[in-house]
Amino acid sequence: MKKSENFNYLERLKNTIGIISSSNDFYEIIDELSEDIISSNSDNKIVVIYGNGGSAADAQHFSAELIGTYLRKDRKPYKSIALTTDTSFTTAWSNDFEFSSIFSRQIEALYPAVGLSIGLSTSGKSENVLNALKLSNSLDIKTVLISGERCPEHDFVKKIFRIPSVETSIIQTVTQIMYHSICNTLEKV
Repeated sequence: MKKSENFNYLERLKNTIGIISSSNDFYEIIDELSEDIISSNSDNKIVVIYGNGGSAADAQHFSAELIGTYLRKDRKPYKSIALTTDTSFTTAWSNDFEFSSIFSRQIEALYPAVGLSIGLSTSGKSENVLNALKLSNSLDIKTVLISGERCPEHDFVKKIFRIPSVETSIIQTVTQIMYHSICNTLEKV
């Protein structure tokens, strides 16, 4: 592999980070999501996070940072669940019924304890993520979708943050920057 191939990726990532860091939208969404997490927990409700593949791993990482700690060891935990972690349920449900409702079924089971529903989908088109957001919206749960720039409009999602890239790996890296920024904000509360 040539050095230049890695350099091109880093340049594209640097460009995307430059776009979001110079945009007020990025900082506003960090503040809004931080406030939504605080509000959900103040109401004694859970934040649910979910996605597929790399986004499933991001959901788990984000939830772990909320429950554990980010930098400060003395802060309270935030109530959070990654809906990607119950492999017995997800494999049984998707095998016996359907994969498209693995997240919405869990939200249905946890309701009314859910206060914030965060879907991660680089395309903004993952059927099981969208179904979970639709159900959440119908139950008056706040909905957020973190996606790439080609994410279509979804009237059942209250907040969509489109990362200005079409490249999956860059969208995922910026998603990580987002949830680390949120955790950093929460640690200052």
